[in-house]
Amino acid sequence: QLSKAMAKVTEEHGGTIHLGNGVRKFKLDGKKVVGLELDSGEDFYADEVIVNADFANAMQHMLDDNVLKKYSKQKLEKKKYSCSTFMIYVGLDKLYDMPHHTILFAEDYQKNVNEMTKDLVLSDEPSIYIHNASVTDNSLAPEGHSAVYILAPVPNNYSEIDWDEKQDTFKQLIFDELEKKTGFSDIRDHIVTEKVLTPKQWQTDHFVHKGATFSLGHQLSQMMYFRPHNRFQELDHCWLVGGGTHPGSGLPTILESARITTGWIREKEAKTS
Repeated sequence: QLSKAMAKVTEEHGGTIHLGNGVRKFKLDGKKVVGLELDSGEDFYADEVIVNADFANAMQHMLDDNVLKKYSKQKLEKKKYSCSTFMIYVGLDKLYDMPHHTILFAEDYQKNVNEMTKDLVLSDEPSIYIHNASVTDNSLAPEGHSAVYILAPVPNNYSEIDWDEKQDTFKQLIFDELEKKTGFSDIRDHIVTEKVLTPKQWQTDHFVHKGATFSLGHQLSQMMYFRPHNRFQELDHCWLVGGGTHPGSGLPTILESARITTGWIREKEAKTS
């Protein structure tokens, strides 16, 4: 609904939204971004370009190797990246009397975190987040049904996990945990439709660098001011929004990045008009 509302406001203010045509490269005039080359082969020119793609993926695939210095491919590979997430989206023929949000922490949480971020292996007891949105909004599913998504933080694709091999086993482990520890005690019996996203799919299908769903890690050296700036330092007329820029990842923070960027552009236009 948030995306639809933003699209509606854009169109009400004269904006046009082009769907189904990816961006292949930035078009440059020296260090100035002047537009985009689309997957269709069409060139699209613009006064300002705002990038909401995954930052590391965009910088590595949409620019030639010699363009960037601070965020070159080699330097991006040396950055720290967040964990990934194993996602299960299910449509159920049952509405569970469970809260909108449920979090299961691994009993040995430190071990779980170390396995995810240092050892880069799957945990036997993962931490799990369950989003039971239909208990709040009954428009998400037919009457008596519900839409639920389940998230387990897992290592990003710097690990050597074979997700084609591990996907089903890990999914069943998550369902085991839910059925043992929460009110979703028979969830597998009520699945009507299901979609799974692994770190591999985050990278190949959704263009998230190394499947790191929260983008650059949030170590002190990569937080707030030390993230790529909204007014991108290395290219003129190029702006950044999203989890890879200032101030950080998470939906409210990502929206704040858009507000900051919008303010910068409006201020720039006011000075030049």
